[in-house]
Amino acid sequence: MKHEIFDPVVNVLDSNVTFEQIYKKAYIPVEYIDDIKKANLLIIPNEDFRDDGDVLFPETTREFFEFLKAEASDDIVADIAISDEDFQRIELHSAVIEVAKIIVQWAVLPIATSMIATFLYNLVQKYHRKPEETSAKVQIITEESATKKSKKIIYEGPVSGVKDALDQATKDLFAKE
Repeated sequence: MKHEIFDPVVNVLDSNVTFEQIYKKAYIPVEYIDDIKKANLLIIPNEDFRDDGDVLFPETTREFFEFLKAEASDDIVADIAISDEDFQRIELHSAVIEVAKIIVQWAVLPIATSMIATFLYNLVQKYHRKPEETSAKVQIITEESATKKSKKIIYEGPVSGVKDALDQATKDLFAKE
């Protein structure tokens, strides 16, 4: 099994996931739904990862969420789509840093991609690694508010290439529409 990804791969796909669909998920805490609906960047779990019905987050999710809360501009309203009690983390013990999957409004996508790149670079420094020798996996779903169309960007590759790849994907995203 390959754990390190040195050649960057970026896929941009149509998605049927929207904020409204996320709000209806069983894992959304009803008591926090009003706050969750204020978010324009929502961290969402990996569903059915190992077992049917499981809802899990990558091991760096809490660090990523705290980073967003501390560093994001006023344009970003970040939240996580689960209660503290139900939060479950999966540790894959892989050399790949997996950033938690997010759904983000199209208007703040460029800010979100910059935040992800900065988070990854900071993490690489913390682990005393080199960005070109450390792999990352990023999944971003973006929803265009007027049309409610969603796209998914998936990046797998070295941390050193994440910013350029996500910037290019953002530029090209809805250009074909």
